[in-house]
Amino acid sequence: MSDIRSVRKRQQLNNLVAMVTEQARPGNTVVDFCSGTGHVGIVLAHTLPDCQVILIENKEESLVRAQRRGAELGLKNIGFIQANLDNFTGPFQIGVALHACGVATDMVMEHCIQAGAAFVISPCCYGFIQNAIKFSFPKSKRFQETLTNKEHMILCRFADQTAVQLRPDRRLIGKECMGLVDLDRSWAAEAHGYALQVMTMEPDSCSPKNNMLVGKPPPESGLEVDAGKQKAPVHN
Repeated sequence: MSDIRSVRKRQQLNNLVAMVTEQARPGNTVVDFCSGTGHVGIVLAHTLPDCQVILIENKEESLVRAQRRGAELGLKNIGFIQANLDNFTGPFQIGVALHACGVATDMVMEHCIQAGAAFVISPCCYGFIQNAIKFSFPKSKRFQETLTNKEHMILCRFADQTAVQLRPDRRLIGKECMGLVDLDRSWAAEAHGYALQVMTMEPDSCSPKNNMLVGKPPPESGLEVDAGKQKAPVHN
């Protein structure tokens, strides 16, 4: 990893970890979906020693590297599960995903909503958003009243026009389209009683895909009341 990329990765992690730390309570289970080699999950386990952190990753090689890194740091509050994210069924209080590509963001959000869990998600690869068995787009009623499915897909493709090599005016359009796609996602989650924030990572230069979706479940989900009573199964 180059020095520039390393700095940007640390900045991305700082943003996500700050949001998770703000919501986490002792005894919580935090799930890092699509965890890769553990950049996010390992930092969370170190930062939140009173929480259980579970890394979910379907690629064996990536998970093995994450396990090795966790062992080298002597982390005791971390677990690893090789599975597709939608196959994880254990209870948890906070879901996290850094640069969940395309519909993976929507899958993580749905998983968290079904569990009544908070979430901190950084979307990526908007152009890969496609209709799936579980989802139809746009997702929210207000966007469905405004955009057709075809128009929404065009919006997603424009949302990927944020690379630093592009002209500033094109990047601005891409950023605005990112915001609209994530606003649709937010309104869909709010229909389930969630409080949503669409935030921008700081500094803006840390990533062309620098949006964060921060969702807090409705009070009746019992997140804080039952947080210390539920723990997900862990495979060390």
